Formats: sequence, structure tokens, C-alpha cells
Amino acid sequence: MSDTPSLEAHVQSLESFRDWLQSLVAAQQPLEEWAMSPEELRQRWLPKLAEREQSSSRLYF
Repeated sequence: MSDTPSLEAHVQSLESFRDWLQSLVAAQQPLEEWAMSPEELRQRWLPKLAEREQSSSRLYF
């Protein structure tokens, strides 16, 4: 079958895209956060966001 090599290449391309996408997701949110409730996430991130806001410069208009 002449389509077999191109089909295999297509599947490999999709697998590499899937792996790349998984790496992006993993980089964005630690795995333990997926199991946290919205309240737990708020408690975890609000202090960090407040700290970031205080340390940022006020050069924005």
C-alpha cells in the first residue's frame, strides 16, 4: 500500500504534537493543582498575586 508511509508519518506527527501539548499543560499548572478545590487554589495563589502586585512597578497607564 502506497499510503502506509504517509499514514505512519502523519501518526508520528500527531503523537509528537500531543507530547508537545502535554508538556505545555504540565508547565502551566503543577499536577497537584488539578486535584485542588477552587478555594484551595485561591488560598494558594492569592498571596502570591498580592505579593507580585506590590513588587511590580507602577509604570502602566
